[in-house]
Amino acid sequence: MTHLSPEHEETFLGQLIERGLLIPSGVEGLYGKSGVFEDVISRIEDLLMSTSRAMKAEVMRFPPVMSRATTEQTGYMRSFPQLLGSVHSFTGKHREHQQLLEAMDSHQDWSQRLSSTEAVLIPAACYPIYPAIAGTLPEGGRLVDVCSYCFRHEPSSDPARMQSFRQYEFVRIAPPRSLSSGAMSGLREVQPS
Repeated sequence: MTHLSPEHEETFLGQLIERGLLIPSGVEGLYGKSGVFEDVISRIEDLLMSTSRAMKAEVMRFPPVMSRATTEQTGYMRSFPQLLGSVHSFTGKHREHQQLLEAMDSHQDWSQRLSSTEAVLIPAACYPIYPAIAGTLPEGGRLVDVCSYCFRHEPSSDPARMQSFRQYEFVRIAPPRSLSSGAMSGLREVQPS
């Protein structure tokens, strides 16, 4: 993988924006995508879905949020607390709402008026599948095709490191002894040469 210098990252990002492929949001690492950009992504996903069908993978799609409990159970907070995005919401009454608006109107931190919910933003597409398939594995294991929008709080001018991004994964869950070099051979078809 080639890494660009910060100057080149900004130049590359500028070119993507100038050509209308990425649409700035005002927050580093958060971009809208043009129809041309999405067309390329759709074609890649079509190729991946074709491979998924050929491999008889289970297809699972989840929203871009998951339960806070899953995050706690997986240990993500112990390893990457700086990357996690937590969903917060207003739960107060009229008086607290007025205080929130006053803080917002005076450009103060109004986030302290919010409470955490039972949801966090998905840091990787695979996280929600583990509780969904918990239990006894079928003989030979499982192959799951999963895709979701993800979030990692790592603002960057590198367009390859967006904070919000779509991630497509093939996740193989099986006892180690059942995995062989040929277990994922279908993926070789989509790997660049």
